[in-house]
Amino acid sequence: MTPKKELESLCYLVLIESPKTKKQINESVVNIILKKNLTHLIYVLNNLGFCLEALKKENLIANTAKCKDANEGLTSSAATWYIV
Repeated sequence: MTPKKELESLCYLVLIESPKTKKQINESVVNIILKKNLTHLIYVLNNLGFCLEALKKENLIANTAKCKDANEGLTSSAATWYIV
C-alpha cells in the first residue's frame, strides 16, 4: 500500500468513530501516526486534504458544508466530514 493510501485509510478510520472537522481529523491522524510509530507517513501529512478529497470522489465520505476542497472551512464546525 502506498503512503497516500495508508493516509486515506487513517482518515477513514478516524471518521468511523464520529464526524469530525478537518482540524480534528488532522489531530487524530497525527496521534495514530505517533502512537503506532508510522513515521514514514509524516512526510505525506501535507497531502491529508487530498486524501479527504480522494475519499470524497469515491463517495465514501462527504462534508456538511459542501466545501469545494478539504481546506475550505478548516476549523468551521459547519465543515464537518462524515462517512456516507
